[in-house]
Amino acid sequence: MLAITVDIPDELAANFDTPDAIRRALFEDFVIEQRQRGVISLGKAAELLGISYPEVFELLSSKGLSPINASTQDLDESYRRFVELMDKA
Repeated sequence: MLAITVDIPDELAANFDTPDAIRRALFEDFVIEQRQRGVISLGKAAELLGISYPEVFELLSSKGLSPINASTQDLDESYRRFVELMDKA
């Protein structure tokens, strides 16, 4: 695993109880960013973070993010195809 060093201003570091809490927050944000970009799945995010699948949803929600990683256009197209298939059934 790659290890990096990050300089964090003291006034920001003071918002955390321990250096491990800072590491965890940075790692969570990195994993979430990778998930939001579509690089990894929700399941992989859960695995990397050592939490359950439902806990990933809670974490995303706590940060004001959606677990749905699709554009409005993609969602509209998917819904349109779904309606077409249902009309044929």
